[in-house]
Amino acid sequence: MSHILIALDLSDFSPGVEKVGYDLAKKIGATVTLVTIINKHINYVPPDTGEIFENQWEARKSIAEKALMTAKRNHPDITTDIITFTGDPKEDIVRLSIEKQSTFIVMGTHGRTGISRMVMGSTAENTLRNSVIPVIVVPMNKIKFKKE
Repeated sequence: MSHILIALDLSDFSPGVEKVGYDLAKKIGATVTLVTIINKHINYVPPDTGEIFENQWEARKSIAEKALMTAKRNHPDITTDIITFTGDPKEDIVRLSIEKQSTFIVMGTHGRTGISRMVMGSTAENTLRNSVIPVIVVPMNKIKFKKE
């Protein structure tokens, strides 16, 4: 059976990546793993959710798990697993795709250029370069999604 790894960064563009991944899953009868890898190299204070956490990593993981559960509930007809952990997306997306024996990776790109790209790097570019399976990159700065 086919399997699709959908990597979501929980940005405003994640619903578009989710849609592309699930549309493909429906077409080929695939199962899905939704993953958010909390980048261990970026310190960030998450918004106040009313919950109390020991540290930012725990808070960020909770926020990610809730977002992925919502995405999973939006597609009840597709068998979906969710995974959230702290790591390095540039390495862990490819590693996870191998572990899950994925058929495809679906992810987005922000289309950063210049200094921003140098500082942040390109997870999508790294994944394309190192993946052993096809990668579908959804260019968020080029595509428009229709409301259904």
